[in-house]
Parts: sequence; C-alpha cells; structure tokens
Amino acid sequence: YKLMAYCRTKATIEEAIQEGVIDIALEERDDRFADCDYIFLCAPVSTNISYLPFVKGIAKPGCIITDVGSVKGEIHQAVETLGNGVVRCRPLLTGELQHLVPVLHPMAGSEKTGYSSATDYLLENAYYMITPGPDVEIATVSAFVDLVQSLKAIPMVLTYEEHDYITAGVSHLPHIVAATLVNALASLDT
Repeated sequence: YKLMAYCRTKATIEEAIQEGVIDIALEERDDRFADCDYIFLCAPVSTNISYLPFVKGIAKPGCIITDVGSVKGEIHQAVETLGNGVVRCRPLLTGELQHLVPVLHPMAGSEKTGYSSATDYLLENAYYMITPGPDVEIATVSAFVDLVQSLKAIPMVLTYEEHDYITAGVSHLPHIVAATLVNALASLDT
C-alpha cells in the first residue's frame, strides 16, 4: 500500500514524509486522489463537507470515502443531498455519490493536536464508530470492519443518530459542564 496525504500545514506533511509515515504529499484538490481505494477526510465537519463535491467527482469506482468528524448528522445529510438521496456502496455509475459509505468516528486522541501528538498506537483498543447509511451494502460495511480491526481498534456499527446521541452524552456534555464550572468559579473567585 501507499499512503498519500494532504494537510494545509506543509510542515506537517514534510515531517510525516521524513519519518516514513506518508509516502506522497498531495495538493488540496489533487488528481491523484483518483488512485485511492480509501479516502479519509480528517478535518472539522464543515471542512469535510466542503470536500465532498471534489471527492465525488474524482473517486474511482469502489473507493470508500469516509470521515473522522465528531458528529455524523450533518455529513450524512450532505451525502444525501449530493447523492440525490441515494447513498450506496456500488461503483459510481450515474454520477451520484454512491461510493461514500461508512462514516466513522474513532473515539481516540487527547486534548493535544498536530502531528507531534500522534502515536502509532492511537487507535489500539479505541472504539471506532461506523455509521453507514441505510443503503450501504453489508459486504462493504464488513470490509470496513475488517480494516478497523486490522488497526487494533474496536468497531461498532450504529446509526448516525445513535452515534450523535451517545457522543453528546459522553463527550460534548461533560465538556460543557466542565467549562461552565470553570467559568462559574472564575466569576465567584474573590
């Protein structure tokens, strides 16, 4: 396999290439994305959504396009809109976004960001949420589950609504409560 990547921060890609993690640096809208079997969109949700029209137009038949954004409702809606309401795992035949399938969210990482915070065991034993649309073929989801397991992560298949509900309860709500507590203490500090 060959790992190709784009990052808006050139120093990040250069460091990844020097360390042998990435094989080829790409430009933001690079024609070489057409060679990919998998495309992972690893930016904020709104940025990932903005890339969808480009990847729709360039991805080869059978390519699995996925994202690692923290919430899934918005990107599922964007896929439905781009695919004229049809999201499948079959080869791209009609210009619809039929090959954009399991949308996922690895429950891993820390408060640190950037390449220097990455580890080779980041996904090990982490839950990896896979939220395929209703028309995604089971064989494609199974293949993606196998990929996730090869990364030593723990795949969980659920609807994007279930994912967003769980994420709100175990991730977003605690952050809101903690920030509110800090702000309350700061305003009461005498």
